[in-house]
Amino acid sequence: MAKSGSTFLSDVIAALPGFRRAMLVPAYGRRGQELDETCLQAFDADDYVAQNHVPYSDHTAELCGDYGLAPVVLVRDLLDVVVSLRDHLRQQGPVSPIFFAEREHAGLDDARLAMMLVRLALPWYLNFYLTWRNAPDALLVTYEELAAAPAATVSRILAFAGAAVGPAEVEAAVARVEREGASRFNVGVAGRGAELPPEAVRGVLELIDYYPEAAGDPYLASVRRRCEALLSTPVPPGATTAAPLARTARSPLRSPVWARWWRRNAAAVVMRGLAPLALAGGAIAYGLWRHDLIPDGTRFGALDDALLLLAAGLIAGRLTLYKPRRPPLRPDRRGWVGQR
Repeated sequence: MAKSGSTFLSDVIAALPGFRRAMLVPAYGRRGQELDETCLQAFDADDYVAQNHVPYSDHTAELCGDYGLAPVVLVRDLLDVVVSLRDHLRQQGPVSPIFFAEREHAGLDDARLAMMLVRLALPWYLNFYLTWRNAPDALLVTYEELAAAPAATVSRILAFAGAAVGPAEVEAAVARVEREGASRFNVGVAGRGAELPPEAVRGVLELIDYYPEAAGDPYLASVRRRCEALLSTPVPPGATTAAPLARTARSPLRSPVWARWWRRNAAAVVMRGLAPLALAGGAIAYGLWRHDLIPDGTRFGALDDALLLLAAGLIAGRLTLYKPRRPPLRPDRRGWVGQR
């Protein structure tokens, strides 16, 4: 689950002896983070941690089994998630695979932005959690557990993954990551959702109400209790409430359709179309040229023409099977523990 301490968790595991960070998708940004088998194959010989915000599916379960992944499902109170998402949008930008936002949305007031996040981002979070809720062979960890006892929580995760790492090494990795502070993990900061306006809190409750069959789920029940407790508290005078979202202007800097098409397809057009045609044309022209390597009037005069045509045909056939190369794998921060 995004904004639940998964960066901190993966940083700690990557700092352990024998582990590395892996990228199990070809790209991030607004792209969904479904596991990519080519990337899984590239890291199959390593012990690694990867951070992927991906819902559960039969295919994901199959890949976990095939490549020895131990899925760790990290969750956080939904109200706190809204506040953390708000801060992330304002401080680090709007690009996310969870919901669409633009830079202009960072300028919305707190109440309006909170309602936007409840309506557009939290449905993804509920989908994420509910798909993993009954998944077999997955370990559920809460943000609050990780914040209260990071070393003990990491040790529990490593034991679940079957990784033999001693407590002293885990403590050292936690201390190193906390000292460097690169993961922006607000250790011990839970309950930030108390600052949300009542409209946003009611919006969270309305989303949960769509799943009465999960009313007894411990995680969702805890979110409901917190929402109800906040709504039972009187609203302070002068508190802001959410207003309707303002429509943002469409960017005038979009590339023409033909330019976008060419950027996506230029390599394939050249390699699979133009290059084979050029080879075939060159071979035919050579065959029609009278003064070639072996004069056509001699006993084996057509041999060089036939060999050149054959070679050009074979190369052209290979080129028509051309596929663009994937971007090189690079370390990134995303929450699976993989061990072979």
